[in-house]
Amino acid sequence: MSIEARQRWFATMMESGLTQQIFGPADVLRHATPEVLATNLPPELLSKVLAASLAAGAMTPERVLETVTPDVMARHLPHDVLWECIAAAAERAGITGGR
Repeated sequence: MSIEARQRWFATMMESGLTQQIFGPADVLRHATPEVLATNLPPELLSKVLAASLAAGAMTPERVLETVTPDVMARHLPHDVLWECIAAAAERAGITGGR
């Protein structure tokens, strides 16, 4: 699978998980910690996250995900971090590969 196809898959999974409320912004940021974001996001995106948070007067998971969209996550964050988020949500929902 090409990197572009993998990024599209992760973007779709993250978008779907958020849209279907399988996991929420706080769940995502439990895995995509501030350290992960600071290490992997380009400086201009980190600046946007900070600017949006300062303008709103708070840095909330919802505010962070306004900038760090599923597409941005899939392009910049380690896919193992995104997979941990997806897998944890699947386990909580009782959707596991075990028989």
